[in-house]
Amino acid sequence: MAIFSAIAAVGAAIGSFIGGLGVIGSFLLKTAVGIGANLIAQAIAGKPKEPTFSINGTLQGGGDLPRSFIIGKTATAGSLVWANTWGKDGDSPNAYLTQVIALSDLPVKGLLNVWVNNERVTLDLATPDMSRGWQVKEYRNNGDNLWVKFYDGTQTVADSFLVNTCSNGNRAWSSNRVGRGVAYVIVTARVSKNMFSGIPSFKFEVDGYPMYDPTRDSSVGGVGAQRLSDPSTWGGDGDHLPAVQNYNLLRGIYLDGKWFYGVQGMSSARLPTANWIAAINKCRQIAGSEPQYRSGGEITIDAPLSAAIEAINTTCQGRIAEIGGVYHMYLGAPDAPVVHFTDDDILSTDEQSFSPFFGLADTINGISVTYPSPADGWVIKTAPPLYRTDLEARHGNRRLMASIELSFVCYPEQVQRLQKSALEEGQRARRHTHVLPPKFWAYAVPGVVFAWTSKRNGYVNKLMRVDGAADRANLDIMVDLTEVDPTDYDWNSSTDYKPPIDGAVGPMRPLPQPIVDFSAEADVAQDADGNSRRCAIRLGWDGTKEDIDFVRFEVRFAADLGVVYSGRADDVARGSIKIAPGILLPNSDYDIRAVYATFAGNRLFEWSDWIRVRTRDILLGPLDIYPFSVENFNTGLQEFWRNQNDNLRRVDNEVSRLTTVLLDLEADSEFERAGIREEIGVQGANYRRLILVEANERKAQVTRLEELDAQLAGNIANVQELAQATATELDAVAQTLIQTQTQVGNISANGYLQIYSEAAPSGSLSRVVFAAIAEVGGDRTQGALAIEAIGGGKSRVIVDADEFYVSSSGHRGAPLAYVNGELTLRVINFGSGFFDEFQSRNGALRFRGHGDYADIRLFTASR
Repeated sequence: MAIFSAIAAVGAAIGSFIGGLGVIGSFLLKTAVGIGANLIAQAIAGKPKEPTFSINGTLQGGGDLPRSFIIGKTATAGSLVWANTWGKDGDSPNAYLTQVIALSDLPVKGLLNVWVNNERVTLDLATPDMSRGWQVKEYRNNGDNLWVKFYDGTQTVADSFLVNTCSNGNRAWSSNRVGRGVAYVIVTARVSKNMFSGIPSFKFEVDGYPMYDPTRDSSVGGVGAQRLSDPSTWGGDGDHLPAVQNYNLLRGIYLDGKWFYGVQGMSSARLPTANWIAAINKCRQIAGSEPQYRSGGEITIDAPLSAAIEAINTTCQGRIAEIGGVYHMYLGAPDAPVVHFTDDDILSTDEQSFSPFFGLADTINGISVTYPSPADGWVIKTAPPLYRTDLEARHGNRRLMASIELSFVCYPEQVQRLQKSALEEGQRARRHTHVLPPKFWAYAVPGVVFAWTSKRNGYVNKLMRVDGAADRANLDIMVDLTEVDPTDYDWNSSTDYKPPIDGAVGPMRPLPQPIVDFSAEADVAQDADGNSRRCAIRLGWDGTKEDIDFVRFEVRFAADLGVVYSGRADDVARGSIKIAPGILLPNSDYDIRAVYATFAGNRLFEWSDWIRVRTRDILLGPLDIYPFSVENFNTGLQEFWRNQNDNLRRVDNEVSRLTTVLLDLEADSEFERAGIREEIGVQGANYRRLILVEANERKAQVTRLEELDAQLAGNIANVQELAQATATELDAVAQTLIQTQTQVGNISANGYLQIYSEAAPSGSLSRVVFAAIAEVGGDRTQGALAIEAIGGGKSRVIVDADEFYVSSSGHRGAPLAYVNGELTLRVINFGSGFFDEFQSRNGALRFRGHGDYADIRLFTASR
């Protein structure tokens, strides 16, 4: 029963007394071999042999705990080193509990997984808290509530979080408490409603001590950069292989040059490299889809080395053979035979014995195995039992089970492979003890395989494993042989492996309630007049769910995933809300998510997925900038230009009227009139002056018109000036209009000046207008300056032009320019100002203030 045999250790111990003892020596040899063979009987009877190495699933404490270390992959609850409560959370004192838990008294390669209250949790490795460590995602509820911080044992200084934050007068963590060589975790939990019902329990899955692997050392026949003299090169896949683990235990485990566990003073010559490399490579062979043999567990230093090695050997059906102080390892399926012998080679003058079958107490036909199951939270689990009904029939219809614990094997398929091969090999009952001549002395090493052809027994090259050997005084060699067969180790994953059914572990917490039918779409916010003023997003959800107090939502900017706005909707039953926080950029992508919530916080809710929304292209308009209606202003400006054109036509009308009236001053008896008409001209040059004075009891008016006109070859130049003063019973108006007109073909240019004053009981008005108009082929360009004052009201200056400039004689290089709707000024000095957004020219700095929101953004140069 290879899986349960410790023949190497026991046989070697007794074998030194056997040589040359004749019949008594044969009895002792059988006794030594029998100790190993009867381990299966002890397993059936449930009698413990050595200290067990079960998973430490409960946090331990106290000063009498033995030191321990981890090899391979395993889990441990660790041992409590220190604990303290500290800090405040709102009004709650001592809101945090921090525990320091030692995992291994030797450095380890890493922390693989964490279980909290028997539930495997997810650590936020991407964004750890620099003081408290990795946040536990499953314990996030209105913030983080649980943190895990890990040290692998190579640390050289004390943890600053323990020293500076967690310590207090009652319990202090000194800066001298480094924990050199100790792998440990710092677990911090925050008191949180509906999160912890008590102090949480933990299990930590650890990748253990980095070991020396001779197959990775090119200086001893392997391939790789590892060197025995340089521990910094150690570590790799060999750390999980039983042969590597045994090799390191026999070499001795040292920490900082001091012996820690294992054999002391073991030389390399006593561990033949070729044998150990072969054993390691045999472990590394692929069986199915995984290495053939792996091992992992926690070893306490008070456990005998033989017990630790036996536990490791159990994971690979291995044996350690010690011959003359030299240790060999054999494991798994039998190796090729080292020598062949026949019946003729057996010394018939010496005692021989043969055991053809087991006694009932040593017979098995089924195996049940327990092992630690990572998928079940590292609890001990029973593998699918292996039954053989054909063997049961052979054994008198008895079911003879062996129950074995594989504490160092956490791989389900490897467990079942060991089950099968152990049961198959357990049927190999044939065992011979006899003496061979001196030529076999060099081959008779426990663990090697002989090939035997025997007419007497019907053997043809039958493989026999040497389980014990004793020297005789005359150099004959007494051997104990047990039949073996490589086919006992055959394995087909697709047909032999039975996938285990993993049970649910961990707290039975209800699943978080998701928000139902959540939607988000672009919308627009309008003012009271129906003007589109702001980008908005409409959120929707199922408002029929009961016991929901409000809906929380978050909005993040898709470009950098930063949350820019969050809020809540209290009217859950309404099923929708339109949000327009004033910070949403037009025509930009945003992500929105939402979650149900309660005021009591007594239930778990799940955020929706992020929904991408592109806002509408709602830009800031005139109503957001000007204290007046720009639309009305532009309408008034158009009316202004129409008035100026009307005034130009009015000059022409006055010319016609004055000419007509001056021809017959007596034609209209309503007014008294007097006038002057002067006109001179030569060829295409003419000058004309018209003056008309007219009055009656309701109106008095004086009008003067002067006109200069020059025309040649179709080209026209004209200057007109109209001055008029009018007084009536209701008002008084005085105005002057001067215009210049030039035209060459379809190209024209006009200039215009108007001074207008009016007074009446209802108010007064004064306006001065300068205008310039140029036209080419119907394409008109115009600009104007208007100055206006209203009695009892305001004055204003209006400039209407494509480009507007102001310059200073002393600073010609820094004009003020208003071009294409943009005002440009090199330097501005002001005491206060109002803005929606300021942005640096390179876009790296941005000040924003919209609605009830404001921010300052800094971007990298790459943006």
